[in-house]
Amino acid sequence: MNNTDLMQYLPDYYSGIREFQLIMEVEDKKFDDLKAHMKELYNQMFLDTATTGLSNWEKDTGIQDSNSKDTDEDRRSRIRSKIRGIGKIDEQLIKDVVDSWTNGDVEVTFADGKINIKFNSFYGIPSNMKAVKEAIEQIIPAHLGVKYNIKYLLVKDIHDNRTINELQNTKLNLFEGGVI
Repeated sequence: MNNTDLMQYLPDYYSGIREFQLIMEVEDKKFDDLKAHMKELYNQMFLDTATTGLSNWEKDTGIQDSNSKDTDEDRRSRIRSKIRGIGKIDEQLIKDVVDSWTNGDVEVTFADGKINIKFNSFYGIPSNMKAVKEAIEQIIPAHLGVKYNIKYLLVKDIHDNRTINELQNTKLNLFEGGVI
């Protein structure tokens, strides 16, 4: 990626001197490297593009235990959840925190001293349910309980609607009582 051409900034009589051409070629490569490093540094400033800078984001948001097995996207979700989890606890705040993990349609209601969280957009237990629970536990007051309503496939949903081959390819965790 050699985009820089410093020779164009010099007077024309330098273009015929071999030593200047060599010096400028080396400088061109150095400027290209510098631009690439600057772009990488710029990407670390934004959560959606950060990779090596995620540890700084975690430090800034007070996340202590970053699991080395977590993917960058899992780490981003945890950071996003922590950022969204600041403010007055209401349905919208809890919905924003859960959405940062599931990217799905979530309904949040308060009833009888409990927070009810209903997942509407997919069947089965979200793959990152443990992380969702941890994020919710960090933002809600201790006196409130949480009830998670998970949408499962029921017999009425599959009877006369799916073929045997489709059922055989369906994971058990999508059915109520299925293995997680």
